[in-house]
Amino acid sequence: MSKSFPAPSGPPAPDYNTPRILHIYLDGLTHRHQTITDMDKSRPLYTLSQNSGSLFSSKPHMTISQASSSPPTTIGTATFHNWSRTIDLEFHGHAIPFESEGIFTRAYAYQSPAFGEKLRWECDGVWGADLVLVNGNGEWIARFDASLWSMSKTGKIHIANGGITGMALDEVVVSGCAMVQHQRRRNSNGGAGGGGGGASC
Repeated sequence: MSKSFPAPSGPPAPDYNTPRILHIYLDGLTHRHQTITDMDKSRPLYTLSQNSGSLFSSKPHMTISQASSSPPTTIGTATFHNWSRTIDLEFHGHAIPFESEGIFTRAYAYQSPAFGEKLRWECDGVWGADLVLVNGNGEWIARFDASLWSMSKTGKIHIANGGITGMALDEVVVSGCAMVQHQRRRNSNGGAGGGGGGASC
């Protein structure tokens, strides 16, 4: 059953000392439509939709929009390729290559317009289903924890610094969700299974 959400209220004041947790819920029984809420689990921040990505479709495979805008305002998209490990990100109208760091690693890196440096999403956790975003100094900015056994939730995004808002938060959500969808597509194409939440590395 889909989770219902109330109308959004005003955003909370940034807390630079407390990590922020966003929750990703499935809208129905598939991953085609999802809602990303704030820490209270009820205020929608973003919506995520997926396109099947047929050979004759020009639509991106993943689109993330602001939940508070009407009509929804797209903040980012991701397009995946069967013939290339590069993911094509578009963030607030700017194309950003999201590139694999090598054949023997599941890490992906991109040049961040919001943070002004190269950032890297890499696999983490015992099951390999979790992800962590780190900067050039190895400091974590965000992490994705998969809800492996949930039928209604994909997982949680932990933001290390509650003061990360605006375009920086948009970027973390877009790049993180792109990485999650990439892992799920890879596992599906390879015949590997995952839980109700994330996809293993």
